[in-house]
Amino acid sequence: MSQTEPRAYRTLGDALQAAPVGAVNIAITPGHYRTDAYRFWGTATITALGPRGSVVIDCSDEHNLQIEGRTTLQRLVLRNWHPDGLALSVVGGTAVVEDCEFMSRSATSVWARGGAELFLRGSTVRDAGIAYRDAAGVIEGTEVIGAGACGIALRDGARVSVRNCRISGAGEHGIWVTARANPLIEQCEIDGTDQGGIVIDGHARAAIRGGSVSGSKQCGLVVRDDAHATVEGLRITAAAQDGVWCTTRGVLTADGVTVQDARRYGAVVDDGGVATLTNCVVEGSTDLGLAAGGGGSRTEVTGGRIERNKVGVGFGDDGALTMTGVELTRNADAGLVLMPGGPARLHSVTVTRTEGPGLIVFRGADADIKALVSTDNQKGDLRDFQPAPKSAPDSTTAPAVTPSPPSAPSRPLVPPAERPTGSTAPTAAPNTSLDALLAELDAMIGLREVKEEIGKLVKFLRVAEQRRRAGVTPGPPIGRHMVFSGSAGTGKTTVARVYGRLLAALGVVADGHVTEVSRADLVGKVLGETTQKTTAVFHNARGGVLFIDEAYALSRRFGVGTDFGQEAIDTLVKLLEDHRDEVVVVFAGYSAEMREFLSANPGLQSRVSRTIEFEDYTPDELVAIVEGLTAQFDFVLADGTREALKAHFQQARRTATFGNGREARRVFEAAIQQQALRLADHDDPSPEDLVQLLPEDLNDVVDRGLGTRFGETRDTDQLDAILGELSAMVGLESIKQQIRDLMDLIVMARRRRAAGLPADPLPSHLVFSGPPGTGKTTVARLYGSLLAALGVLARGQVVEVSRASLVGAFTGQTAALTTEAFERARGGVLFIDEAYALVRPAGSGPDYGQEAIDTLVKLMEDHRDEVVVIVAGYTDEMQSFLAANPGLASRFSATVEFPAYGPDELVEILVRMAEPAGYTLPADTLAAVRSHLATHAPDYALGNAREIRKLLASVQTAQARRLRERERTGLESTVDDLRLFHPEDIGALGRLQS
Repeated sequence: MSQTEPRAYRTLGDALQAAPVGAVNIAITPGHYRTDAYRFWGTATITALGPRGSVVIDCSDEHNLQIEGRTTLQRLVLRNWHPDGLALSVVGGTAVVEDCEFMSRSATSVWARGGAELFLRGSTVRDAGIAYRDAAGVIEGTEVIGAGACGIALRDGARVSVRNCRISGAGEHGIWVTARANPLIEQCEIDGTDQGGIVIDGHARAAIRGGSVSGSKQCGLVVRDDAHATVEGLRITAAAQDGVWCTTRGVLTADGVTVQDARRYGAVVDDGGVATLTNCVVEGSTDLGLAAGGGGSRTEVTGGRIERNKVGVGFGDDGALTMTGVELTRNADAGLVLMPGGPARLHSVTVTRTEGPGLIVFRGADADIKALVSTDNQKGDLRDFQPAPKSAPDSTTAPAVTPSPPSAPSRPLVPPAERPTGSTAPTAAPNTSLDALLAELDAMIGLREVKEEIGKLVKFLRVAEQRRRAGVTPGPPIGRHMVFSGSAGTGKTTVARVYGRLLAALGVVADGHVTEVSRADLVGKVLGETTQKTTAVFHNARGGVLFIDEAYALSRRFGVGTDFGQEAIDTLVKLLEDHRDEVVVVFAGYSAEMREFLSANPGLQSRVSRTIEFEDYTPDELVAIVEGLTAQFDFVLADGTREALKAHFQQARRTATFGNGREARRVFEAAIQQQALRLADHDDPSPEDLVQLLPEDLNDVVDRGLGTRFGETRDTDQLDAILGELSAMVGLESIKQQIRDLMDLIVMARRRRAAGLPADPLPSHLVFSGPPGTGKTTVARLYGSLLAALGVLARGQVVEVSRASLVGAFTGQTAALTTEAFERARGGVLFIDEAYALVRPAGSGPDYGQEAIDTLVKLMEDHRDEVVVIVAGYTDEMQSFLAANPGLASRFSATVEFPAYGPDELVEILVRMAEPAGYTLPADTLAAVRSHLATHAPDYALGNAREIRKLLASVQTAQARRLRERERTGLESTVDDLRLFHPEDIGALGRLQS
């Protein structure tokens, strides 16, 4: 590849496109090249004929190079100028990158995903970062300079070793490990990041050995959100906030870690964090060296030194602290402060040379202190300490310098976020009467129980207000905060707006405006932002109702990635207490999820007085909603249209995605669009035509979605073509008949429904059993296409997976992987090959295959309209698989047995494989093939068509060898020679070739 040599390729894409099949070497002469986005599936080594920087390849497209095969890059510079472009994308393939440089305008320059492997050594990435997502590999001896976002992001189960790398000036975290990634980070230097140095969250597990983090503008090391980190020998210096923060059920095991000169706390353990610190050093912190306690956290410190901080250790609130053999020395205000809260166990702790008291134990603290050495502290020790009131004169027993008692450690702050305004509903006129509002609520379709509950509350509040006006005690306060639970589209938001106006009419709140927000309005993206956003939204709602839709998304159970939703909940609970007379909060969401949400904070459930369940609308109520919309917009339903609508709503699957009132509105809006298309062909439609919605206006409006429930056949020609392809397959007569029988059942189900008879709306999940190479995967693909052509499935794609695609390496990862594969199959077929591999014999060690099976059973039930699952494998092993879960076998309606191919069928398969490749087998060659198959029958019985494919490759090799030997004797090969297989090509095999 060159810009000057006459016959050289001018672009990388041209060179790769012209590369022959097999491994190739592409050498690039020095120069500056441009390229379009190129995807490469082959095997190649691409090398600059000069040092790094001599070859520069620029691109303004989505990527310079996307690797999906096996490629080695050496000494190249790849620059991408697209705002969202990648310099290098590795998707499912393997890339080895040595001594290269990458630059992008986007947040990420080098990206590996989808099971890819990327080995990046001795390279540089400028102005952007590196990301691995569901990928593996090594990053070694590499610099990441000035990334706009994270320097290195590892997520979704990424398995990467990061060694001897330097990340500087990242716009977010230096290294971010999340979503169950599992890396090793070894001897890396991270400096000057705008957020955290190393952040590990989202159930990730990371090992960190050696290296340094310096000058982070937030925390040096963060472990949170159920992540686990094992850290050895890391040095953290000059963090602008905290050196180490372990929180929200993060688990940190640190050995020999040094934290120096943190601008606030050296180390913080709070909010359920668990930290084990061994032989660590924390020195020079502006505030606390170690701040522990809060949210049930647990901190264990063994050995090590805490030195030259303002206060050595502060502990309080609920939690637990154990310290053994720790030295606290030369701290300023106090060595150790124990406040009331959880248990503190101090054994063989030394506190020396403190400028204030060595030990302060507040009255009521749960302290177990043994073998404490407290010497050379200027103010001695204070036990059962209780500071004097601020207005009192100095106490003769108080120290000359009384340290400010350390509060529970606060989260690191970030620059204030913009105050979110939310979405505010129109405010009712001040003179809107209570009876008029109740009448408005009563006029809503359905919602009988909702109206009753709201009515009861209004009556109670009305009487309480009357008692207050009469000068008597209004009675015990009644909680006004509520949970509105139920499916989407059941009127929760509308009722919340009426509720706010009712409360205003009763004088409970000032004006009754409703501020509608969701998770995005409350939760920030960086440490501390969530508290600010949530507080701003809450104060914006004062005097009215704060309506939080899909509130369950705030809890950690439902959060993903970097998640601060729990912080929003905790902030809300405090605000509800501090401003209980100023704001009414309504939390809304799905029923099951909201039950879990209420358990997210111990104080949440006690502050929410009641839950009102919004039931799904009945078919008649949904039709009434459509009729209300038609009247509102001057339409009418013609004869037969109402019946068609009711039939649609009766047959609709009430899954989590069913929209209730939203579905009714969708149907109405789509129907009037269909009516407009129908009338567009009329030159002068009558006034009656313009307002009537006919049954035909519901065509392509109802019975559509991911599962179309036996709608009309979409493409008859396509259906015939697919059935023809199935019929043309060699053998498998019983299989073909079973597939035809399934098609007949679908057709009859459609006719039964048309006749008003009950009909099962679901295609069947199937078991394909039999030896390998008998056509199971091919038939599954055809089956998916058949169901799509019949209108049973939306798309009919077949997603092929195996155990490796579904089973993770640790608890919890498997459910996520299985769900992700299932999601990709929605609207089509999920084909699980060798499904029996998910079941491991008892006593064979830890295994997460059972988790995949249990997850599948639930998903098959929850989405039975949307995905057809086909599991495949050996007959006997599949029986064990079906017994692995009590509900598994019942989910599959039929087992399709694929028999091994007979000798004649294998010969026919060989002929069919050979013909498209331009080969012919005459009669004597076919006889030799039959003899060969008979001799090696057991091998072909185990492999069937797969072994025939291998046989064809072996015969091609034998023919090539024979013809080359002839040509060496001076005989040229004719076209017939190149085309024909001879019996001697079969005889030359000798044995089955692998």
